[in-house]
Amino acid sequence: MSVFESVADAIGNTPIVKMKRFGGQHKHSLWGKLEYLNPGGSVKDRIAKNMIEQAERSGQLKPGMTIIEATAGNTGIGLAMVAALKGYKLIAIVSQKVSQDKVKLLKTLGAEIVITPTGKKMGDPDHFLSIARRLTRERDGWFVDQFYNPDNVQVHYNVTGPEIWEQTEGEVDAIVAGAGTGGTLSGAGKFLKEKKPSVKVILADPVGSILADLYDEEKTTPGQYVVEGIGQDFLPGNFHKDVVDFAIRVTDEQSVQAAYDLMKLEGIFGGSSSGCIAAAAAAYCVGLEGGGKNVLAILPDGGRGYMSTIYDDTWMQEKFPNSKFTR
Repeated sequence: MSVFESVADAIGNTPIVKMKRFGGQHKHSLWGKLEYLNPGGSVKDRIAKNMIEQAERSGQLKPGMTIIEATAGNTGIGLAMVAALKGYKLIAIVSQKVSQDKVKLLKTLGAEIVITPTGKKMGDPDHFLSIARRLTRERDGWFVDQFYNPDNVQVHYNVTGPEIWEQTEGEVDAIVAGAGTGGTLSGAGKFLKEKKPSVKVILADPVGSILADLYDEEKTTPGQYVVEGIGQDFLPGNFHKDVVDFAIRVTDEQSVQAAYDLMKLEGIFGGSSSGCIAAAAAAYCVGLEGGGKNVLAILPDGGRGYMSTIYDDTWMQEKFPNSKFTR
């Protein structure tokens, strides 16, 4: 059993499990990397720890300063955990779309919450990034800036990618992940391609996000979607499109059903983004010629942050009145 000096040292080394029943009929091996088993419950623990520690080393973050971040919830939760450990105050700016489960958890972890309207465009003073930058000036704080902070990508290049390489003994043939900031795909994808140029990096993108438009001739009008934490209406600086081979669009209905199927078939309790990514990974396997490839879905978070949304029958009926789901 591992023993650590602090909870932050327990971040990473998440398990990879084989998904034997999920994903339909194909001749490949589909795997899931369970990032919800990080201490804060998501892949974002990795970047939260690294961005804070690098800011301390560079002198940007000093004792007594306030950490400020615009977040869909999970980065905020990771930051709150590390901030509590190190004695910092955190202000988390979240949109109305973020589940109440995550907002309550952020408050429980000691964060101050600022809720912003959903659907504001980049540059609008009410966009959550605009508010984060304004509060940073007003509070003399440190703005984490996960969408543009290079320490986000770097931790996935230095840690997540090598972790996957070691766990799979170099037998990984493709990784599938979403992009909220782009850090996971850009960092881990770059490392794995350097180790093995044949590795394919696949973006799972919710319908309504514009990121998949970078890989085909379709032009998406940015729209609202239920899936949280991945997809964007702008191009984040940490999304390095040259690393990604192509994208698979996934509807909200497909994402939710995949989350249900992960639990029903594999015992994996994932959030809406994990459902989106798993659905894209399964579609990739079904369409992949030949056989015997190892396809790894990076499942970013678990279902406990969505008990008031995709796992709540009343909420689901309001969002999807004409859709039928099976659990």
